[in-house]
Order: sequence, then C-alpha cells, then structure tokens
Amino acid sequence: MKKWLTIITILLLIVFVSASVILYKVARSPLNKDMEQAMERVKEETSIVNVENTSFYNGSKPYVVITGKDDKGEKAIAFVPNKNGKIIEEKWADGITKNEAINKLNDEKQPKELLSIRLGHESVGPVWEITYLDKNDHLNYYYILFSNGEWWRKIENL
Repeated sequence: MKKWLTIITILLLIVFVSASVILYKVARSPLNKDMEQAMERVKEETSIVNVENTSFYNGSKPYVVITGKDDKGEKAIAFVPNKNGKIIEEKWADGITKNEAINKLNDEKQPKELLSIRLGHESVGPVWEITYLDKNDHLNYYYILFSNGEWWRKIENL
C-alpha cells in the first residue's frame, strides 16, 4: 500500500510541475513575442547593432527598452513603443547612470528597501523609475530625469 501511495504522489508531483512549466511558457509567450519584434525593429531602424539588455516599461505608454552598442561601439538606448510607433533612441552618455539615480534617491528619501530601478520613457523624455519601500513599508515610486538627474515625479505611500 505504501508503495502505491508513493507512486501516486510522485506522479501527481510530476503532473503538477509539468502543468506549471507549460502554464508559465504560455503566459510568457506574448511578452517574448513583443521582445523579439522590438529587437528586430531596433536592429533595422536604429544604430544599435549589439543588444545587451531588454526590459519592459509600463508607464503612460508601454515600451520595450533595449540597451546595446551602436555601430561606433558607444552604448545606446532604444525605447520601442508597442504597435508601430516611432522608436526613440538616446545615447547612454547623454544621461545619468543607474548608480547616480540611486544616490539621488538615497540623498532625498532614505529608503528602507530598494525594489527595482528601470529606464522608461514618459512625456518629459527618458526617466529612471525607482520603486522602493519607505521606513513604514509603504510602496513608493520616484522618477528622475535621465538627461540631468532632476526629480520629475513622486508617487508615495501606496
């Protein structure tokens, strides 16, 4: 009897793990498709020839953000809108670094925990979106302009 119970448990575990993997792949497939299309567009429509990193940004408008090296070997960023909008390209050297954005947040807000930092694009241009928890464990968003490191917008105490 113990032998059958062990076999049934193992089979159920295998079915559960397999179903979870399949569900994950099906759920990610639209995102992967968007990412692949964005990378193709970047290689065709911008000076970026070597993609280093990709991410999603969902602000006022959703973008796939692609960083890489251009044909001159300089680091560049492309903001690819969903649908067929115009790709916005920026030079990495024209903005502040991730660490400079984090230092700006630390100087002003003293966060308890930094959750994420990502590049995005808003009506004012490229921004660093920093998500963090404050000392009261409230969720906060802090936006810094990529071009000069100035504060643009805060969403606090969520």
